[in-house]
Amino acid sequence: MILELKDVVFSYNTRWNRVDVLKGVNCGFERGKVYGIVGKSGSGKSTVLSLMAGITLPQEGVVLHEGVPTSEMKLQEYRRDKVAVIYQSFRLLPLLTSVENVMYPMELRGLKKKEAQEKAEQYLADVDIPSSAFYRFPATLSGGEQQRVAIARALACETHLLLADEPTGNLDAENSEKIIDLLRRLAVERDYCVIIVTHDVDVIDKMDVVYRMHDGRLVEGKR
Repeated sequence: MILELKDVVFSYNTRWNRVDVLKGVNCGFERGKVYGIVGKSGSGKSTVLSLMAGITLPQEGVVLHEGVPTSEMKLQEYRRDKVAVIYQSFRLLPLLTSVENVMYPMELRGLKKKEAQEKAEQYLADVDIPSSAFYRFPATLSGGEQQRVAIARALACETHLLLADEPTGNLDAENSEKIIDLLRRLAVERDYCVIIVTHDVDVIDKMDVVYRMHDGRLVEGKR
């Protein structure tokens, strides 16, 4: 298992009451597979994603990355070196070109500019971005192209754990299908573990495993 959640509990207090979001979540994720996490708005999907991404820690239970609890790691290093997140809103840096956006996580890790640039161009090619778009700014790209650049940037983190938060939410049906097919290709051909949080029921059939949020727990369901 590359990632496991064991007896994970999380709650928060509002002005009026306490909300128990997660009530003992247990699940595991393997490399080479695409997982879907689905559920109603407010069911806890975003909380689970935050815990897996190391943005926060569980109040009870553990999140394990390759057997090591995230609570025993430096979360900043975990987020930089162990996990990559793809967002619905792309979150590309607007004043950087496609190549520069993909170079960014590698330069944060200390890679020299020339090597980072060469790798960035390869990652962009891997996600079917044409070379003519390598040195264009995000605002000049289509939504599908921007999401593929965001995936290339995630690959540049050089971890085998990819979390995708509604990656097709801002895309039309054709581009949504292309993005899901690309994520599947990464899982099958490159042994990535891809975990997709989504409301899009049209993409569920392409998942290997689907978990549904129900009453504060993740329940494995049918595709």
